[in-house]
Amino acid sequence: MKINQTKMGSSDCFSDDYLFQQIRNGQYEAMELFFNRYYTPLCRFGMSYESNSCLVEEKVADIFIQLWTNRNILDKIKNPKSYIYVIVKNSLKTARKSEQFYQQIDETKPINFMFSPSREQEIIENEQKEMKTNLIREILDIIPKKSRQAFELSRIDGLKYKEIAEILNVTPKTVENHIALALKYISKALESYKKEGVLNSI
Repeated sequence: MKINQTKMGSSDCFSDDYLFQQIRNGQYEAMELFFNRYYTPLCRFGMSYESNSCLVEEKVADIFIQLWTNRNILDKIKNPKSYIYVIVKNSLKTARKSEQFYQQIDETKPINFMFSPSREQEIIENEQKEMKTNLIREILDIIPKKSRQAFELSRIDGLKYKEIAEILNVTPKTVENHIALALKYISKALESYKKEGVLNSI
């Protein structure tokens, strides 16, 4: 199921709280305006957790559908923007865990084929890509949670400090401090990996 973007005017003049109120009241036009405002940014944000763009788009669209279906409980949401970002993040993390589970099952199956040079090269490239991905995740895992969230929203999703502050419910200065701390952790980790020769192998 997919929500189509409306051709109505700009939604910039309406606040998130106002649109949520109208959605609660069953105004579908408000739902369309809210969808138009956040669908693309949420898809971009979701790509920092899942590389499959089709899956991200599907999950984000599903969230808007759930939002409309469960609109009677929206009065309990104090920060609409933060709320939908968190839902997208949790939804994609759950999807990733399921994917990894089935991937582990598939990896236990025997592989009965001859390795051609092109196939071997593809496997090597995939292994290197996986090593890089694992390295990035390993570095991100050592960053304190709040600092990591701020860093990902800034560097991966491209949000401004003010926008991040609204999502995390903190001040822009706190966001700046979180990102500075994250960069410090990353710098130290890269220096450590460089000394160990890890970066030379990928």
